[in-house]
This record gives sequence, C-alpha cells and structure tokens, in this order.
Amino acid sequence: MPYIDSHPSLLNLGAAAFISTFSLQAAAQSELSELDYLNDIEVTFAATRLPQQLKDAPASVTIIDRAIIEASSATNVTELMRLVPGLQSYHISTNASAVSYHGMSDKFPPRMEVMIDGRSVYIPLFSAVIWETLPLSIDDIERIEVVRGTNTVTQGSNAFLGAVNIITHSALGNPDNLVKYTSGEFNTQTSFGRYSGAHDLGFYSLSASISGNEGHQFNNGERDSYFNRHIAFKSTVSPTLFDTVSFELGASTGYSIVGDIISDPDLKRREFNNHYQSIEWKHSVEEKDLRVHYSHSYNDFDARLLTAAETGLGLALGQALLDANKPYKITGETGKIEQHDLEVSLRQQLNNSTKIISGISFRNASAKNKQLLDTLDWVNESSLRLFSNLEYQTNRWIYNLGLTGEKSDHNGSRVSPRIAANYQLSETSSIRSSVSRAYRMPSLLESNYQSTIYAPTGAPLPVYDYGFTKNRDLKPEQLDSVDIGLLASWPEYHSSLDLRIFLEEISNGITENEILSDPELAALLSSTPSKVHIMDNTAQWKNKGFEAQYKYQSHNTFNPLLVLSYGYIETSGTRVLSEVTNRIDPLETRNPMHTASLLTSVTLPNKLQISLSHYFLSSVQWIEAHRNVDVDPPNSPYHRTDLRISKKLNLSSQSELTIALIVQNLLDNPYSEFYAENMFEQRTYVQAQMSF
Repeated sequence: MPYIDSHPSLLNLGAAAFISTFSLQAAAQSELSELDYLNDIEVTFAATRLPQQLKDAPASVTIIDRAIIEASSATNVTELMRLVPGLQSYHISTNASAVSYHGMSDKFPPRMEVMIDGRSVYIPLFSAVIWETLPLSIDDIERIEVVRGTNTVTQGSNAFLGAVNIITHSALGNPDNLVKYTSGEFNTQTSFGRYSGAHDLGFYSLSASISGNEGHQFNNGERDSYFNRHIAFKSTVSPTLFDTVSFELGASTGYSIVGDIISDPDLKRREFNNHYQSIEWKHSVEEKDLRVHYSHSYNDFDARLLTAAETGLGLALGQALLDANKPYKITGETGKIEQHDLEVSLRQQLNNSTKIISGISFRNASAKNKQLLDTLDWVNESSLRLFSNLEYQTNRWIYNLGLTGEKSDHNGSRVSPRIAANYQLSETSSIRSSVSRAYRMPSLLESNYQSTIYAPTGAPLPVYDYGFTKNRDLKPEQLDSVDIGLLASWPEYHSSLDLRIFLEEISNGITENEILSDPELAALLSSTPSKVHIMDNTAQWKNKGFEAQYKYQSHNTFNPLLVLSYGYIETSGTRVLSEVTNRIDPLETRNPMHTASLLTSVTLPNKLQISLSHYFLSSVQWIEAHRNVDVDPPNSPYHRTDLRISKKLNLSSQSELTIALIVQNLLDNPYSEFYAENMFEQRTYVQAQMSF
C-alpha cells in the first residue's frame, strides 16, 4: 500500500512554489558570470571518442548530469532513461527493468550498447543488459551520455540503435564522501556509502551498497523480491607527467525474481554473482593520446534444479527425464558468462582543423548454459574490430567521417560507415545531417541458441522434444539511417534546444521463427515432419519520426531547472512468426508512437528543493508481453507524475545532511508496464544523506 495519499492542496502548493519562484527569477535578473557560460558548453566523447561540443558531434547526444539526477525522482538507473527523448524505460517486474531505443523490444532489448566508464555491461548470453544485477548505485553516477541513433562506428555492433555510457564518480579533485539511506515501498531498504582519498601518486574512491525489498505480493501469494550488494573501487595514478594509469574493480551478489507477470505468476528465484576488473594506460604528449584499455568480467546466474514432481510427468518418468538432461534448472535464464575486452586507440590533432582517432579492439565472450546452448561445454565467440573517426573543420563546416570494420567468428565481416556534416549557424548553434549504415552481429545466444530435451535411456526415440535448433546461416542485422538535427544554445538565457528528424530502415532483423524440422531432426522425434523454432532473419521494418529536447538550467537565484523531452515515431514492417502456418506479425503497434517527459525543479531559500517529473507513454504491444496482436490488447497510454522534496542542513563547514521525500505516481493512478498485470501504483520513499 502507498505510504501517503495525494491531496489537491499538495499539488496546489507545488504549483504555487514553481510559479512564484519563476516570477521572482524573472524580476531579479542579475549579471551573467563566466560560470554561467561555461556550464552551458557541454562536451562529449560519446559519439566519436573525440572531445567535441554537442553542436559539433555527428549524432544527437543527451547528457544527464548530476544536477538532473539529484532533481529527478529516480531511485535506479533505468528510471533516469525516461528523460531521454526516444528511449523507453519499462518495468518488467517490481525490480527488473529494460531500456530500449525506438521500441521493437521484449524484456531483453538487444540493439543498444550500455557501458559503465567505457566498459561494456551487455550480456551476450541474454542479448541485453540485466540492470538489476549491475554493481552500480545511482548515487555513484556523475553523468550519463546517451547517443540517440546508431553508434556502431565507435562502439561496435551492440550500439546498433544507440549507446549509453554511464560515467561514475571520480576521486580526482575535491574528495566527495557520503553515506545515504533509503526506505520505502515494498519494505525497500538501501544503504550506500562512498569514500574518496589521495595517495602519493594519485587518487582513489571506494563505494558500496546494500539494497533489497520484498517486492509486490500477487494473488497467489508469490512475491518478486530482490537483493543486491555491491562494492566498487577506482584508483588513478600518474607515474609521470605524460602517463596516467586507472584501475577499476568491483563485484555484486544477490538474487532477483524472473518469470512472466501474469494473473497467477510462476516466479523463480535467480541468484547472481558478478565481478569485473579494468585497467587503462593513457600516454599523452603534445597533440597525441595513446590509450590501452583491458577489461574482464564474469557473471554467474544460477537457480535451483527442477524436481521430478515439478515436471508434471509423474515421479518416475520425471526423474528419468531430468537424469537425461542434467543439469536442468527451474529457469533457463541462468548461466555463466565471461568476457575479455582489449582495445588500443590513438587520438591525434593533425593540424588546427583536423583530428582523428583510430583503434583496434578484440573481444572474446564465453558462455555456459545447458538449457539454452545444448552443451555442457563453454561456447566461445570472438570478434575483432578496427575503427576510425576523422573530424575536419573548415570555415563554418565540420565534417565527421567514421568507419568500423568488424569480423566475427561465425558471422563473417562487415563494414559500417557514417558520414556527417555540421553547419555552424553561430558559435553556439549548428545544423547537422548524417548518413550511416550499421550492422549488428548476432549475439552469442542468437548464433548458438539450441534447446533439446533428451529422452531417458532406453526410450524408443533419443529426443523427447526440440525447443530451438541452431541457425547456422544467421546473418547480421542491417540498419540504413538518415537524420537531420538542430542544436541551438542560448547561454545568455541558460537554454538549449535539440531537434532530430530521422529515417531508419532495418533489414535482416533477427527474430524467432517456427519452421518444419529437416528430415534428420524429424527422424529423431517421429516419422512425420515436426515443427521447431529457430532464430532467423525474417523481420524488416522502418522507423520515421522526430525527437526534441528543451533544457533550461541556471545557477542564478533558485537554481531553476527545466528539461522537456518528446519523441514521435511511426513504424511499419513485419516479422515472420511461423513459416509453417504462414503467421505474420505486423509491427506497427510494437512501438509507442509518443513518448514525453518533463522535469522541473527549483531551490527555495534555506536549501529547500522541490522537483516535479511527468512521464507519458502512448499505447504499445510489447513483443513477448503481447505475442498475439489479434487477441492481446495493447498496454493503455499512461501519465505519471512524481514529486521530490529535499532539504539540506549544514552540520558543519565540511558536512551536510540532506533529507528527501520521493513520491512516484503522485496522483495514485495505477497503470500497467510491459505485462498487463504488472501494475505500477503509488510508491513513496524517504532518504537521508550525509556528505562530508
């Protein structure tokens, strides 16, 4: 149950505070300081790996900075993504989330790269990011850079439709130490701490958290509970004036619940144990930066074994079947995954008008899962990638030419180019146009998905059933895109406007297909042809639309902040669900046509901050949650309003206490996300943070 109920007077008070504050702000204009101008010049590395102002980048980039994070009502990373135009963030259950760009996704969105400090957290066994298991707290994020549109050129094939780089707190500069406690809905209890310091050669930072809740209780008594504890360490040393070495390592452990949220869900507890290590050496001299980066990650998702009674086949036959298919877990969403990434890049300023970055990267991914890969052995997938981006400036034009060539063990080689031209309207504004072709190599799971249930020893047939069979002819997905963008900034008014018009055509889309098994497979089951599922290139669709984001952020009186985002998209296309029955899935409803968000915040006297957030998503039939578009009704459109109120108290010259109240879905208007029965009701949280 919600901790508090919304009341009209509360809304009136919030509205009055905002109106009066902005009125006072307009009446009390003060002189602009140098800081006001500098804060409006945002620099990004996300689009090309080169340092660029947003107006010079060849792609649309949204930056979520620390001020936006603190003003938002988000309690986890995926909630922040609702502020990015064109992105959809949705809850699969109380504690599991997914993030997709331009929809067309199930609970495992495969077409967007997600990185933490440049280290990929994409899980090749599930073709997605498992957000709730990350060794990361929202309180340790310094900023997030989101590339809206393909960024395969610089980040590889996982960045097919977009890329997210989450940049965490750095110990460089002033130490920022804090402890924070959050309590709220579903008996949520979260503790977070961070300590930063210095040593003889550099700086370090240590952060840790413990988070968990009981989840929602369904009609059959089951709960989708959650628990995660993590620790992360970062250190930067400078042995010489020209060299910097950075170390990162961390781990997370806990459990979450998997399973479809239906009226009487059959939920499964899945445990996870993850760890990672990363080291980077950067050598900078004159106009050149040489960078060598290596990272390693290991993920272990586990669940208990299925029992004979749970097979529904009787104890004797059930146990015989389980013995022939050891180990058979209660869920297939388990497995061990190990990844190694090595990258060498060189960034150079060739002359006053030209700079370039080039590099080579090698990735090796291994996974082990009997139910999904039909083997007890490790399955390996390696890829090699060469990439380069050249930026050339002349008069008012800035040209970016990006190119990457990628070779995969089982999926051949592909070359992905991107050409962009930016025309500088002024020192702070530009118009951009770009054309690109990108490829997404099939993930390890898509290339090797094979699910076989073997019959007990002595049975007439060796195979009891086929779920999936491997497609040895699976091809990469292809994206051809054109976009036009406008980025206008007005530093004197603390404002910026980002507009993007796009056309995307995806061919060879990878999707699940039902086919007749070949004679060899059919013979293992029966004398008549049987059906089998396969991952196949039978989806094709087009996206067209536009995105807009307006941002007002000032450091004058009351620190007003306003971020307004909107995305419009039209989708047309089809995917083949069954070649046996000639079943075709039209894709027009698989994307929400409208997405919008609004974040506004002011800081009143005595450090009282009031923030309101509003989110809107139009109707959509998510893939998997709505498999039959003719029968399953789409998720209804929803509006959601959140409130955050915080108060800062100075305890001493070096310490500060912040108390905050967060009410999500303030108007208590429940709506469904992804699954129809997965309802999002009012949720209330109280936070206390001390920084020192």
